[in-house]
Amino acid sequence: MSNSFLHLNQRVFQTFAASTTYPAWQFFVSAAGTLNSDEPRDLDLPLKSRFFIQPLSPDQAALRAKESAKDIFNVKSFIDKKAWPYVQNDLRLKAEYLRYDLNTVIAAKSKDEKKTLKDLTGKLFQDISNLDHAAKIKSSPEAEKYYADTVSTLNNVLAKLG
Repeated sequence: MSNSFLHLNQRVFQTFAASTTYPAWQFFVSAAGTLNSDEPRDLDLPLKSRFFIQPLSPDQAALRAKESAKDIFNVKSFIDKKAWPYVQNDLRLKAEYLRYDLNTVIAAKSKDEKKTLKDLTGKLFQDISNLDHAAKIKSSPEAEKYYADTVSTLNNVLAKLG
């Protein structure tokens, strides 16, 4: 950036700040809900704390996985309304949390349990992917079929988690 551009921006800010009754520091306060938005770029923070999905203990991850599963179950109302973008958005958002949390839980399990859980989660995410594709092509019959498959597999995974 040129020096004159920065000088111009400083003058505009000073003029605006002087014409308002708000203190100048309030212009730099984050909006509600955006507190963490600059953390990935804040290079002074350690690398492990600069990302949105923080690692949880296996017990906490299992709880969050169950919450994500409830939200995936609630996609049925969007399928019934044929609100396909909402189906896709909710599935994709919750599936990523679920994937992250299931991987955390699986990593803490014994070798025997890991194999069965990895197979089940692989099937689960294939079913979720099929459901997402059905929503993409806006096919109600396929969406109903893959929703039932997803719910069945998800219930099996949750039963294995305990």
